[in-house]
Parts: sequence; structure tokens; C-alpha cells
Amino acid sequence: MTATSPDFEGAERREAPRMRVLKRAKLIFNGGFSTFDCIVRNISATGALLTIDDSVQLPKEFRIRIGEDQAIRPAELIYRRSMFAGIRFLDLGERGAGGPALPRGPARPEGGTDPAGAEPHGIRRIVPEVLPTAVTSRFAWHRGGLGEG
Repeated sequence: MTATSPDFEGAERREAPRMRVLKRAKLIFNGGFSTFDCIVRNISATGALLTIDDSVQLPKEFRIRIGEDQAIRPAELIYRRSMFAGIRFLDLGERGAGGPALPRGPARPEGGTDPAGAEPHGIRRIVPEVLPTAVTSRFAWHRGGLGEG
């Protein structure tokens, strides 16, 4: 028999070593209008493991503020299993901590949005449009005043 190191299924695959912590964090998304509290269980230069309520639906990308730091970092959801969520920080540039290039989502067309006008994460921008005359003619102010009828 030769002494070799077996490849276990649970072997470490992370690019950077993680450090155990228990820190409060806040997830921020939807343009800052939605926030959720969570706990950071472990953290590295490239990502973190979060504990978050099962009922919380996280978007693919969001921002996170960890502990009392004022710094808010962009992050990407890598996996979600029950109350645990693995994330990758997106402010690392093209490479993470000396490892291979990080895979990114599909590139958006030039201009930053897709042809249908959807923003990242499927959020659609509201664009003001002129209402048809058939609708506006029923408004009281369109008929010349509120007292007319």
C-alpha cells in the first residue's frame, strides 16, 4: 500500500481559508429599500457563510455590511441550503485572492440593460408614458374643472 492523500467529497474547495466568527450583518438589496439581518458564521477574503431565516428570499446579487463596519461590500449568492447561505464578495476584481478567475454571470449588452429594459436581477425600471386620451378624458381636471359635470 502506498500512502496517498485521499480525495474526500467534503474536501476544502475554497480559494482562501475561512476564519470562524459570529458577527451580525445586514443584507441590502432592492436599491437599499430591502434589508435583512443575518449572522456571519465564517469569513475569508473571498466570501462568507451566513445564517439567515429560511423564509428570506435572497437575490442573486446584493450588498452586505458586516458588524459595525461602515463599509458595504457587493456580494453574490453562491448557494442556499436551508438557513445557510454561501456568498462570494464581488469587489475582488477579476481574480480572488490569487486563485483562478472567478466565474461571473452572463454579460449584459452595452448600455447596462437588456433590450426589454430590465435592470440587473430582473428589476424593471418604471418609465413614464403618456396616458391615452380615452383615459385622460375621464379625469375631472381634463374636462375643465371639478365643478363641471
